Amino acid sequence: MSTIYEKSDEGTHFPASDAPDWQESVFLHWYDRASGLGGVHRIGHEPNRAGGRSALHCSILGIDGYRFRRNDFELPLEEPTTNRGFRAGGSYWHIDRRNPRLEVHEPGVDLELELFDFYPLTDFFPSGGSLVDDFAKNHYETSVRVVGKANVNGRTFEIDGLGHRDHSWGIRKIQTLLSHRWISGTFGPHLSFGSTLWHSADDEFVKVGYVVRDGEVTYAEDVDVVTWQEADGFSHRGGEVTWYLPGGEEFSLQCRQVDGTLAQLHSAYYIDSICSVQHDGNIGMCDFETSNNIRAGGRPIGLLLNAATAVGLS
Repeated sequence: MSTIYEKSDEGTHFPASDAPDWQESVFLHWYDRASGLGGVHRIGHEPNRAGGRSALHCSILGIDGYRFRRNDFELPLEEPTTNRGFRAGGSYWHIDRRNPRLEVHEPGVDLELELFDFYPLTDFFPSGGSLVDDFAKNHYETSVRVVGKANVNGRTFEIDGLGHRDHSWGIRKIQTLLSHRWISGTFGPHLSFGSTLWHSADDEFVKVGYVVRDGEVTYAEDVDVVTWQEADGFSHRGGEVTWYLPGGEEFSLQCRQVDGTLAQLHSAYYIDSICSVQHDGNIGMCDFETSNNIRAGGRPIGLLLNAATAVGLS
């Protein structure tokens, strides 16, 4: 049974613990096929870590060969510019109007997006286990329409695309993650989808999948993910996902990468790849997010064949 969150949960929450691993974060990925632009954004607050820290991942992709990326998890925790909002570096998340809004103001990049939800704020995760207890105790997601404007490297783009967002708060022990696959996306209000495959340090393995048709959630009985891995052993070109739904129905997508980016949060590295998907003549999008850390190693990633690693415009 899904848990539905209220609009009152959209903003920041008072920390329920003084543990340094307590965090609260908002996340959005989006793609506008007409302009060719997409983005991956995470703003995280860690109020109990070293006097207060914020974590930022901000990538804008697919800009005629250009990419913008900023990733920093040791930023000072600053007051948001609107009530119960989020802020890290040049990124701002607002809930002071009818719909959430994201702003990015970085060297060479200005972005303003308004987000229109396709279905209620829904927690698709299981009720217990490492994924919930150690990583996402309070968590919801929804797919969205994104509307706004971007100026990147001197060029202005009107944005009217698709996306998916989530919001979580609670204890997040990032070191418990060994590997995962998180594929979420949408074709519009009539059809959205998501899946999580999660391998934790205690060797718990979780698989969750769902399809949302016209606001009605159907959980998969099983889900299978195949990643088209690059020869660097970490980045990828997308992959294939199959949801095995009740009654013998199978829903399958081939997720073909538009562009990808490397994200880091403390000891965890992962890839977010904005992908294009097709189904029954419709074209949609998803984020094909992956991590591979089966040996729990700590070596920084130096070489990737198919994801942005440089800081700023590159």
